[in-house]
Amino acid sequence: MNPRQLQQLDQRLSQWRARHADAASLRAAYRAKVLEFTLNSMALENEPVDRERVQALRTRRSR
Repeated sequence: MNPRQLQQLDQRLSQWRARHADAASLRAAYRAKVLEFTLNSMALENEPVDRERVQALRTRRSR
């Protein structure tokens, strides 16, 4: 990597840290990524995928 690329990466990391300065925003970002990864995985496996259904399954109380 050249110095310009390193500077851009450092800038992006600083911006990300500023957006996720508290634990609540960090958890929200993590939940959004988990949902995205789950949807992509289900689509890759040719499973019927529906964002609302997956969100409902994630928030459903366990037995």
